[in-house]
Amino acid sequence: MKKIIVGATLVVILFANVSNAFQPSIIGGIRDGLAIGFMADGPLAKNVGLRVGLEANSGRQPLILFLGGKFYLTSVGRSLMSLGLGMVAYTGNNDTDVGGAFSLIFNRALGITPLFFEVGFDVARTARIQAQLGYKLY
Repeated sequence: MKKIIVGATLVVILFANVSNAFQPSIIGGIRDGLAIGFMADGPLAKNVGLRVGLEANSGRQPLILFLGGKFYLTSVGRSLMSLGLGMVAYTGNNDTDVGGAFSLIFNRALGITPLFFEVGFDVARTARIQAQLGYKLY
């Protein structure tokens, strides 16, 4: 329980410090179980961004924290495809698994500017599938 409180506090502090530079999003889908949460992403350079988020999960470990980069690859129709690489922590139930996260991110999914789709996998003790839909709040 202490790890959850410390992790949530660190995410809140990070969000508060960079809230002007980051764009908040609501994200949900499959990430080990059904997951829903908040994410923020912001640009670091022309084709590189930083992503940070917190999700509640219906799987064995109920809290997911992630931090990573977003690297623009190409355009696919009206969507922009990016590579997501980062660290993920599944925590809760007196256990924490930390590992890597790998995904493809499609911004402007279905031609809708604030909508994005992310598909990939997390490797934290075991491989876990990730398929999520998000909506950027402007």
